[in-house]
Amino acid sequence: MCEKWLMENAGAPIKYILSTDKKYIPDVLENFEVKYWLAKLKNRADSKDLSSIHGSHDYRYENILGKCATLGLSKDIPEFDENIKFVLDFLHGHIENKDVEQEPLSFGKIYAYRDYETIMACFLPMLGYHDDLAVKYITEKRINIAYDFTHQKRYDIYIDSANLKGVKREWKSHIINPELYADGNIALPSAHDYILFAGMYKYLGKDFQEKIENIVEWLYCEEYSRLPPRYGYFYAEGGSYNAKAVLMTLSLMNYAVYLLYILSHFKTSQKSDWFSMAMAYLDGFKTPDGTYNFPSDMLTEKPDNYVINGGYMNVGENKRSKKYREILSTYWMYRISQNLI
Repeated sequence: MCEKWLMENAGAPIKYILSTDKKYIPDVLENFEVKYWLAKLKNRADSKDLSSIHGSHDYRYENILGKCATLGLSKDIPEFDENIKFVLDFLHGHIENKDVEQEPLSFGKIYAYRDYETIMACFLPMLGYHDDLAVKYITEKRINIAYDFTHQKRYDIYIDSANLKGVKREWKSHIINPELYADGNIALPSAHDYILFAGMYKYLGKDFQEKIENIVEWLYCEEYSRLPPRYGYFYAEGGSYNAKAVLMTLSLMNYAVYLLYILSHFKTSQKSDWFSMAMAYLDGFKTPDGTYNFPSDMLTEKPDNYVINGGYMNVGENKRSKKYREILSTYWMYRISQNLI
């Protein structure tokens, strides 16, 4: 029922996502949101600009690609595909360059792996590039690294930082153990990892899928709930910084709709008490007609936000439409439900 209602009431991006009918592509490309974000990607492509990857601004690479994924753009749309090739070319060159492996631990080395691999690749499977060799390499690498940590069921991730030089007082209790990123690769699974795994899951073999399920299970242990929400700090001697804030893990409290969509890709999530309670909560917003109408703060769409935190939830709909919230609510609930076993 929901799909039929959406096909009758939603705009071109949602119709294209649900039907994959190429007849909608011209209208998708004329959508105001698609134009805005595709123009930002084209500007990056034209200038081969790979700076400003992580952050909350509209010009940040992760938000551009994250929003393009939300809007249903993919390699099947030539106007999008031709502007993403410079990113894929960079990733191929990056994973073939082994010089960074020989460098001592530094923030530059951490960012070379986090920003130039995990963050740059995380939305690419959802954009249709699941079969790209660089995307496969980065996905398998991140699965193995995160699994090696999570299968130990460890939550002792902080160290006594009393004697560390240059660490701000307010950071001292949240310095992540350098053993967890000694070679520059971060063992802790991040929000970007879960997005990457969600997009790649159905294209992976059983062994990798089972490792992902273990990584997801780490979120649902009681010890995880005792960790500070979302943030920890790295430490590396030398350089201009001795500690730097970083998004550590998914929060299980905020941005429920987008978070549920990502986690709905995993069997372990679907079987968890938290997921069941969250789904029951969303189901409370079901209308007598079988559609949904979430509160507006669950459908955030604001400039300079974070896609990964559910800050860009619109899918090309007109905010002035009386059915705006109903369309988006019904769409996201439908997408979540479609992933369930």
